[in-house]
Amino acid sequence: MSIQFQIGIDIVSVRRMQQAIERQGKRFLDRIFTPAEQKYCERKKNKYENYAGRFAAKEAVIKAKKGGRGRFAFSDIEVVRVLNGAPTIHISQEARKKLRISSKAKFELTMAHEREFAIAAVVLYE
Repeated sequence: MSIQFQIGIDIVSVRRMQQAIERQGKRFLDRIFTPAEQKYCERKKNKYENYAGRFAAKEAVIKAKKGGRGRFAFSDIEVVRVLNGAPTIHISQEARKKLRISSKAKFELTMAHEREFAIAAVVLYE
């Protein structure tokens, strides 16, 4: 039995993410991050690292899907925490249709961040 999968990876400059948030404010945050993601990041001491990690995760999903511009909204892709605290990807059924992602598709996500960069890798599989 063979499992079909796709991989995406992305790296984001924490400084560039901070500059974008400071320059564009709430408009940028609302366009990119869900209210729950914003709430999570805002309570963190290193909030810009957390925002950058989530942005990298969203980009990694898009890269795994081989998606192009205009087919998605960043806010359609949400990074959530499961019961054990591990991050995972949540995409609504409506957004899955728009992104052409099967309702059976699952995601594996790993993220890391430090002062300068955040990175995320996503595996999308059936």
